[in-house]
Amino acid sequence: MKSPLMVSLALVISATSLGAQDTLSAAKDLYASAAYEDALATLGRINPLSADVSRQIDEYRAFCLFALGRMNEAESVAEALIRRQPLATLETADTSPRLERMFSDVRKRLLPSLIRQQFRTARSAIDRKDFSAAEPPLTEAHLMIAEAQRVGVKDDGLGDLSVLVDGFLQLIRSSAEPRLATKAEAATVASNTTPAPPPVAAQPPATQAHSASAASAAAVYTIADEGVSPPVTIDQRVPAMDPQLQTITRATKRSGMFDIVIDESGHVVEATVRRSLNASFDSLVVRTASRWRYQPARKDGVPVRFVKTIVLVP
Repeated sequence: MKSPLMVSLALVISATSLGAQDTLSAAKDLYASAAYEDALATLGRINPLSADVSRQIDEYRAFCLFALGRMNEAESVAEALIRRQPLATLETADTSPRLERMFSDVRKRLLPSLIRQQFRTARSAIDRKDFSAAEPPLTEAHLMIAEAQRVGVKDDGLGDLSVLVDGFLQLIRSSAEPRLATKAEAATVASNTTPAPPPVAAQPPATQAHSASAASAAAVYTIADEGVSPPVTIDQRVPAMDPQLQTITRATKRSGMFDIVIDESGHVVEATVRRSLNASFDSLVVRTASRWRYQPARKDGVPVRFVKTIVLVP
């Protein structure tokens, strides 16, 4: 049975929520009657108790500012909304084509930055081997890339980002099944055996790498960095895979990932195996990478070093 205090608190919250909705409705009516200043003042008095009410307040605040010709403020409110929910749409009946266009323009401007932000978050989690933390931002980035392509965002790096996002998602999802199977097997073994001392943690296997020169102390950029034009491929011929090995890797749905460092002249100076396809084939790819050529990445028109991640799907 609920205590009187809990019942009273629930009633207060309910009354406050109803009050917020009534005030929001009043602000909408003022906006509809072109009383934009009064609508803004009314919106400022609302204490939102839900994300939905908060979003509606900000939407109508942007509407009012736009109608008053305060474009910078309207776009600032729209930007805050889009940063919180990049793919949310305006569904209110009060949305005019001009407002839709303003929100669309702000979203197009922000999407490349938001996509890279999600990718950096995911890449950091992947580097920590925390795949469960990496999947949500990768999924969000995948959806935002699709939206960016739909609305015609111009960004030289989105093509490479799309390949990497999908490649990492495949990596995570393909590795999930073996992990679940291992956990199930471990649980079965544990239920039928006496506890054993914890094993000594094994050191991770050394990453295969080939380096034509030591890594420079200069800044090295990636596709996640803004304001950087990625390298343009001149020659990136991947060695042919043995047909039998290709059949095996396709059956296991396995993909390979390689990080290559491209210097300021467009040469590959380092190649690292991030996800192995096959030990012998990995070595062949690493050796071949030294012969690949690119137009170098550029930042502010100046050639820079760049780490390019390549996904190989047999």
